[in-house]
Amino acid sequence: MTTKKKEYIFSNFVCITEETDVMANSYEEAVDIFLAGGGNTDEVDSNGGDWECISNPDEDTEEVSDENI
Repeated sequence: MTTKKKEYIFSNFVCITEETDVMANSYEEAVDIFLAGGGNTDEVDSNGGDWECISNPDEDTEEVSDENI
């Protein structure tokens, strides 16, 4: 017998720090090149692991009481 699979949804917060080297004639030109996706980008730091299950079908749903209605 095949069991029906359930969907579990996870959220994962990852912070990545990148540095981009841009060769240009001026700061304004460098900004334009950077904002257009130019330059040489390297990842210099990353931090992850702040995850949580945001939808778990195995957990009981809370029942709303009619007493306060």
